[in-house]
Amino acid sequence: MAKKEQYFVIDFDSTFTQVEAMEELAAISLKNDPDKELIIEKIKQLTDLAMEGKMPFPKSLKARIALLSAKKYHLQMLVNKLRKKVSVSFARNKEFFKEYQGRVIIVSGGFKEFIEPVVKPYFIDADCVYANTFVYDKKNNIIGADDENFLAQEQGKVKLLKHLKLKGNVCVIGDGYTDYELFESGMANSFFAFTENVSRPSVISKAKNIASSLDEILFQEKLPMAISFPKSKIKALLWGEDCFATESMLKKEAYQIKKMPAKADFDSVANEAQQSQIIVFHPNVDYKKLLLLNETKCLLMGVWGELDDKDFGHQLAKKGIALFGSSYAHTRSVLELGLMKILHLFRLQEEELPGKTIGIVGYGHSGSLLSVMALHLGMEVLYYDIDERPPLGNAKRMKFLPDLLKKSDLVFLAAGKRFNKQLLIGSKELKLMKTNSLLINMGYDYAVDLVAVKEALVSKKLGGFGIDCLSEETYKKTQKFPQTISSFNKRLATNQTRNNIAEIVSERAIDFMNTGSSQSCDNFPRLNLPPLNNGHRFIHIHKNVPGVLAQINGVLAKKKINISGQYLKTNDAIGYVITDVDKQYEKEVISELKEIPATLKFRVLY
Repeated sequence: MAKKEQYFVIDFDSTFTQVEAMEELAAISLKNDPDKELIIEKIKQLTDLAMEGKMPFPKSLKARIALLSAKKYHLQMLVNKLRKKVSVSFARNKEFFKEYQGRVIIVSGGFKEFIEPVVKPYFIDADCVYANTFVYDKKNNIIGADDENFLAQEQGKVKLLKHLKLKGNVCVIGDGYTDYELFESGMANSFFAFTENVSRPSVISKAKNIASSLDEILFQEKLPMAISFPKSKIKALLWGEDCFATESMLKKEAYQIKKMPAKADFDSVANEAQQSQIIVFHPNVDYKKLLLLNETKCLLMGVWGELDDKDFGHQLAKKGIALFGSSYAHTRSVLELGLMKILHLFRLQEEELPGKTIGIVGYGHSGSLLSVMALHLGMEVLYYDIDERPPLGNAKRMKFLPDLLKKSDLVFLAAGKRFNKQLLIGSKELKLMKTNSLLINMGYDYAVDLVAVKEALVSKKLGGFGIDCLSEETYKKTQKFPQTISSFNKRLATNQTRNNIAEIVSERAIDFMNTGSSQSCDNFPRLNLPPLNNGHRFIHIHKNVPGVLAQINGVLAKKKINISGQYLKTNDAIGYVITDVDKQYEKEVISELKEIPATLKFRVLY
């Protein structure tokens, strides 16, 4: 039996484009009208009433046109605007429209004058566009729609499809009740309530199929698509309340979001984590338990903040899971908190800052920015770092830590991961410091010997101590120290820092999912990848053993697949291979690449 033709009947407003064209036209035509916002809101209300089946479509259409005050020349301005507002998932699937040219039909209650030029670049010719046409007066004012057109009438889309008598399977994609009516009337074999731009509860409640992108529809219908897996099928788990700030950016990618509080029972967390491709957690949760999960779908984990746990990252890498932090997101917040402690400790001594010498240990992002701040506060700046770093402002580099300790009125620890968990200030170092000098630790808790610090405070060798503790245990200890300003993990406690962390973690996760880029990864070999056009990207993560690259290329050579680009980096745990190939390849290639013995994870992009 011959296979039936497949037709796709697609709505225009809020489906093919991200917006309602009538509202956009009103914004153009009423540009200088003081009541513009009120009129646009009225048009929106009329649109929603019709799309939700609460108002006859002809009545809604007539009322909206009357509110427009639009002229014919406004339409070209509208077209220019709409071309930039094509739905994201439609824009990236031009290949689908090309392959199904002649079988993709636009059926809209909108108007041909602006629809035809917008859809033309997507291989949809004018004879496949069914929409209303405007009626003009002698001065080219838009005054109505052609009443004889099916699509200006009640149940117009149903009447049109009855007239067209399409012979084959008809799939309807739209966001409105008038689109659902095609399925309800029996004129379509399937209907997808399209929610990428607008979500209408009255339509969703009736639809059997709901799609947040065209990719999801193409995936379900087994049709060619621009990406390898619909983003709406990707699940992201956010574990710990602070992480919830990451939600909005991940939602824009259409990921499914699940939020779990920090104190949630781990069994319930594990159940969600097992099914999630992305997991973002706060360092204060019991994250190490995630290593107990086997055969997870997880591709990456994001830390909401910084994680001083190399072993955790190493163990994740051995499972083929990337780990991303948010380094540098909280630099400003750390420094402002440290500056507050500096000012407070000097005021305890009834001293001012100008003329004092600050010794900064760790001259990375935080330390170098602090040196600039200190300069403007009238301080002399010395710094020490295990790497050779150029000075900013009046800062002077000290080759040896003891020299810095002897000359500083205040020693400020801004040492990060590069110092490899060194104890920087113990009893030996404290003896070198000036009597009555100050010490502030804005690095890791283990950078100072707390017993020695307490003794130095009691003996008055140390005039004051400030610390932002990363562990509750350290905080409880230091609260009892004399002349001490202790806080518990307040370095992230600003709105700006929380926003920065959310943005950085989200961007890095999205970039990894979309391109495979590991440039900012904490546990993968770092690859900064170029964009790929008209091809596929194979991402192969494997145990770091000899010969895997040769096996990958052997599979591709056997299948006569042309490699347009290839990138390989390794670390102690894994090898990370990115292979860009031409558009066409046999599906068995995927199975063969996954079956290479050392494989940990494999996926295809685009």
